[in-house]
Parts: sequence; structure tokens; C-alpha cells
Amino acid sequence: MLVIRSAAADVEHIGLEDGLAISLAFLDLEPETFPRAANRWVARLTLERGLALAESQLAPAAFGALASGAARAGAEALIELCDAHRLERVDALFSAWHERKGLAD
Repeated sequence: MLVIRSAAADVEHIGLEDGLAISLAFLDLEPETFPRAANRWVARLTLERGLALAESQLAPAAFGALASGAARAGAEALIELCDAHRLERVDALFSAWHERKGLAD
């Protein structure tokens, strides 16, 4: 995670897709840091993409599912939400994450 933090510090702006990838890395490598990263990402998504109230409530619930036994459901909810707000790489991010976690079909 030190490499990710160092690289992120050198970048002026981290896009939402890259922020999601970083949040997933925290989930895998530093689960104690994941809730803060997930909340920060949800706040950015809500503000930058103008999420409706229900969507802004769905996002943290989906992140919670990722961290529990419902990772596939959480990923699917986040993919749908991100697709609706034109984040293009999210499906690929979760496909790679599923592969790493052994959840791929």
C-alpha cells in the first residue's frame, strides 16, 4: 500500500475509477482502512456525479456488502450505479477484483 499512497501523492487529481481501484486495494490489503476509503469515494461520487438520495444510500451499502459475505452482490450494485453515471472502467475493475478474490465465474 505504500506504493499506492506514494503514487497517489504525486498525482494532482485521482479520477473516480482510480479511486475505486484504490478502495478495493485497501479492502484487500488494509481492511481496517477500507471504511474510510469507501466513505470518501462515495462522497466524491455523490458530489461529482450528483447522485440522488437513494443512490447515495445504495453506494455505502454496496461497499458494506463487498466487505462481508455478499461481495458479488455489492460489486453488481456498484457496477450498475457506476454505469448509470458513466464511469466506464468499473466493470473491468470488478472483473479483475473477482479474479483476484476467486469469485469469477
